[in-house]
Amino acid sequence: MNWLKEIPIPLTNDEHWNKEDVIYSFRKREQASLPETPDFMHDIVLQWVIAPFVVHNNVSYRIATHDSPLKEYTSTILTNLFHSVREVYADGKLVEIRLEDLKPHIKDSYTKLADANKIAPLVTDFYFKESFGLSNQLDCKLFEMDMDKYIDQTTYHAETNHTRLWEYMAKSHLPNNEITVLPFNWVLNDRLLESPFLIFLSRYASKVVLTVNHNDLNVRAISFKALPL
Repeated sequence: MNWLKEIPIPLTNDEHWNKEDVIYSFRKREQASLPETPDFMHDIVLQWVIAPFVVHNNVSYRIATHDSPLKEYTSTILTNLFHSVREVYADGKLVEIRLEDLKPHIKDSYTKLADANKIAPLVTDFYFKESFGLSNQLDCKLFEMDMDKYIDQTTYHAETNHTRLWEYMAKSHLPNNEITVLPFNWVLNDRLLESPFLIFLSRYASKVVLTVNHNDLNVRAISFKALPL
């Protein structure tokens, strides 16, 4: 795997903590009881947001609200799909929306599409890989992708919905912050040269780092930088 290089795990530095006094408050948003089933087929952002609620239990999805179009999309499209929606305020300003407890009929609709292979390949690749034996012991190492070598060994077929997903991912986090996502049942090997999600990421992100459990080669996290849009 000449497209990866191990890097040291950074030491925690307390100087990077935000020492400003911020008062946080939470407010529960009331939701409509029975929303219509959304158009999963043609909205890759919906596919991306709902997928973790299908494969995991007790999920909380956090969306920053500094971007007005994203805030509007979240409020009008996403929030009614969940039983629990909480607004997070910092010093009285709305900074985040948290989605929890996906409504059962939304999950059922999504699952039927996934079973019929009608979910976007990069979403399927990230969330719906077959399970394998995971070690109970952790020995995590960091591997940074050599972007040039990875790109040289892969082929990317650009799609319009990829740009939309990237814009959503970048805007749903605070500007200039590192984004970390948790892939489901990923194994570190050269088959990742065929990964639709990693190929997509290599074309958009400026830096990609994999957190890997050395005991079972499970890719536990993928961290990357989103360039300003």
